[in-house]
Amino acid sequence: MTARIDRRRVLAGIGAAGVALAAPLPLLAANTGRATIAKVEAFAVPRAVFVKLTADDGTTGWGEAGHSGGKLVAEVIRRELAQIYEGADVFDGDALWARAYYEIDELGPGGLASQALAGVDCALWDLRGKLLGLPVWALLGGKERASFPVYGSFSRDLGRGRYMTPDDAARRAAEMLGEGFTAIKVRMAIREENADPADDPTLPTARAVRKAIGDSIPLYVDANNGYRAARAIAVGRALHEELGVSVFEEPCAMHHYASMAEVSGALDMTIAAGEHEYTPFAFRDLIDHGRPDLLNPDVSKLSGLTAARHVASLAWLRDLPISVHNARPTLLSAAHAHFVAWAPTASRPQEHPGAVRLKELWRYFRAPLLPKNGVFTVPDAPGLGLEPDEAAIRADAA
Repeated sequence: MTARIDRRRVLAGIGAAGVALAAPLPLLAANTGRATIAKVEAFAVPRAVFVKLTADDGTTGWGEAGHSGGKLVAEVIRRELAQIYEGADVFDGDALWARAYYEIDELGPGGLASQALAGVDCALWDLRGKLLGLPVWALLGGKERASFPVYGSFSRDLGRGRYMTPDDAARRAAEMLGEGFTAIKVRMAIREENADPADDPTLPTARAVRKAIGDSIPLYVDANNGYRAARAIAVGRALHEELGVSVFEEPCAMHHYASMAEVSGALDMTIAAGEHEYTPFAFRDLIDHGRPDLLNPDVSKLSGLTAARHVASLAWLRDLPISVHNARPTLLSAAHAHFVAWAPTASRPQEHPGAVRLKELWRYFRAPLLPKNGVFTVPDAPGLGLEPDEAAIRADAA
């Protein structure tokens, strides 16, 4: 006797799947003909690391790894992750991620290991989307938002020990308004090793930026782990009361959760953190002990979209908003866009580096994918929706 399909039970199952935010996709996988990953490649170009996955039918997927380690990240992908992913089922994403995470755990779990895994994982999501003819946001579970506001973000750090003056920062903020952004964040680049600096750049820089952009533009400040709790509270209070700064990001050293909780409890402004958390487990501890008001996950540090889904689940369960840390304009911005489109609590303005920073990376793509008038529109093309120029990448790759 043929089993009947109970419509109510099916609909109930679909509803349950919507609640289980990080669930895999077995029904889609069953209809794909069991595609396998034939090849994993990594390309370290100047200022970026790109990853290419090729399926046995020739379909390709691309992702962007964390760039901090450059060639070393590419080597982890070639020597460690390729052995795990090559020959595997394209739709065994969760199992592959878990195996890779634990097999290369001793190389991290943060740093090189997480950044390398992020590139492979995002490339696999792109590949699955192309095989199915679906955008990644659909594979994640649907689209909460088709577009979202972004704020322009820049750092005082010019590299090689050089920093913007307050006037330089004011000019850059004004330029970002000219690009169409309607909110600005300035990153102070103080860092843990310089905590509580005698020559503190935060208030002079924020004052100059506020004067340049006017009082109506939202202004956020990232201390880049620059203070101990007492100084963070004093600086944060001045930023909020004098300059109307509404978001104070990473005021204390990244893993000093007790200090962060003290600051969060003392200030009447949004405390953001999470950029430097490399695992869902670390986000759990950050939420429980650091008590931030806003989470800033970065897919390129957080081992990819597979891990980011678990962070979104934590945020949803704790009713915490998400605003991604996004300092990369190309494939990482695309991955973040699909994540933000789906993630239930990603309702705040999201970070974007603008059209100027790292603009040289667009030579590796057929067309740019940038916000317009402070709004980023989520791609609907299959996969991540951004097509690399493979010849240009190979020509510059190490």
